[in-house]
Amino acid sequence: MAKALQSQKVAVLMANGFNEKEFLKIQRAMIEQGAMLRIISTDSGLVNGWDGKGWGHNFAVDAQLNTALGIDYDAVIIPGGQRSLDKLKLTAHSRRFVGSLMAAMKPVICMGDAVQLLAHTDHLSGRTVSGPEAKQGVIETAGGKYSAEAMTMDGMLLTGDVEGDKLDAYVSAAIDMMAQSMADMQQQAA
Repeated sequence: MAKALQSQKVAVLMANGFNEKEFLKIQRAMIEQGAMLRIISTDSGLVNGWDGKGWGHNFAVDAQLNTALGIDYDAVIIPGGQRSLDKLKLTAHSRRFVGSLMAAMKPVICMGDAVQLLAHTDHLSGRTVSGPEAKQGVIETAGGKYSAEAMTMDGMLLTGDVEGDKLDAYVSAAIDMMAQSMADMQQQAA
């Protein structure tokens, strides 16, 4: 039986200090469904996760953000992690990369506090998003509408709070959204 995300090329946008727990959970699930994940980062060589109490594992960077093109990917995942998000906000390439995927109506998956990167890159205006309650002000200031739901899908944008037991449901919804996007693209091509 074919896997739901067979041959889908998925960018994971992150920098040192990303939330390692979120990344590992969605990475495992995506690979099990046949997706090919590629780490895109402002850093070169290796990117280091944050495991909640200290530095976690290192992961090889597949492409640097300043040369990566959204057209080369079927979707993007942005794990949370304040340190990572602070670094990603420092470059205009984040805006360009995420914006190109959103303009092409490809899945954009923002995990937890990663929704603040969308606010920084001017991609929240008019959208309904959810995430940690602490980010409500950032969302509304950027022109987005905050939802208290555990997760929200606005077109091909999936946002939500992934704390605690919400992570499994979020990852499942992300896979379903990507599988539906893939089916829609195949139907349009036929």
